[in-house]
Amino acid sequence: MKKHCVTTVALAALIATPAMAADLPVSAAAAPPQPLDITYRWGGFYVGIHGGGDWFSKDWFAPITPNNIAAGCGPGAPQCGVPAGGHTSSSWLAGFQLGFNQQLGWLVWGVHVDQSWTSLESSNASAIPAGLAAGLVNHSRTSSVGTAGARIGAAWGQALFYVKAGGAWAFDQFWTTAPICDTFTCQRLRDTRLGGMVGAGVEYAFGRNWSVKVEYEHLDFIRQREPLDPICTGCLAFDYDIQQRMDLVRVGLNYSFNSNPVNSSRPLSDRWNWPM
Repeated sequence: MKKHCVTTVALAALIATPAMAADLPVSAAAAPPQPLDITYRWGGFYVGIHGGGDWFSKDWFAPITPNNIAAGCGPGAPQCGVPAGGHTSSSWLAGFQLGFNQQLGWLVWGVHVDQSWTSLESSNASAIPAGLAAGLVNHSRTSSVGTAGARIGAAWGQALFYVKAGGAWAFDQFWTTAPICDTFTCQRLRDTRLGGMVGAGVEYAFGRNWSVKVEYEHLDFIRQREPLDPICTGCLAFDYDIQQRMDLVRVGLNYSFNSNPVNSSRPLSDRWNWPM
């Protein structure tokens, strides 16, 4: 009898086990981890330093003006209303930059300012006939240059490809020399010239806050009148129209103040939900 009861209980337990298991909640399978977004966030303020090289070309013209007429030029005179020659130079440059970016998806735009110091200097024998000043030489020097403008670009992972445009300034000196001048320097002028800028570059982020860039800029200061003041005894003021162009190549290092430039905790499905 006891053996029969034990067998009956065991059989009942085997029958009940599948039914009880069917009533238990089934845990869902764990979702596979999504790849993390490591795209650089370009928004925010940044500062940096740069170095590189630059080139200028300057073409001098002797216009017919009241100053030049008083110095011996005039309508019909061969010395004025003609080119006075030109020269080129190349040098190093070094300086700093700062700016601010906004980002929406892959589109990045913002403003940018940079200032560079340089040592561009050159000269040429004046093409003005010797009757005005025998042995006259034209000189130019640029000691600093800067630009400010807007830039817009496309972010691709940790790289940013951009173009830029805006204004430019250059601190220039112009002077003439001739053996007949008792101080050798005949006329001189210091001037800050204003012009336009276009450029392009690429920037690459290599840390949470750091990036490096390479860029090219072309500056055009068009033709502007420069009234040179007399320096030597008996010298007179003389006006020149000087056309100036510059080309710059910079390699720079930037530090971004963005508090979280690399987001390593967001799933790839959210990679376009960029904060403004």
